[in-house]
Amino acid sequence: MRVRQATVARGVEFVGIAIDQADKVSQFAKKLGISYPVLLADAGGIALIRQLGNSSGGLPFTLILDRQGNIAARKLGAATQQEIEALLLPMLAIRSG
Repeated sequence: MRVRQATVARGVEFVGIAIDQADKVSQFAKKLGISYPVLLADAGGIALIRQLGNSSGGLPFTLILDRQGNIAARKLGAATQQEIEALLLPMLAIRSG
């Protein structure tokens, strides 16, 4: 993930949360070349994402948290690199400015 490579030195980390079997998640991560940590959740993960603002429980679901742990942005569905950058980079500019 190029966005991660560009932002990790600035204290940004990406974490995936998968709701599936460990072997399937591992195969998927290898296939896509996922370089960030991926955590496994059980079925309770769906309840968690609903509490975080995803009322449909659909996946994928992206949250961007600020340094205080507050939700700064939400995205339901696949997120492109450009979408992630548009959400994340202004937050980094504010911090470094």
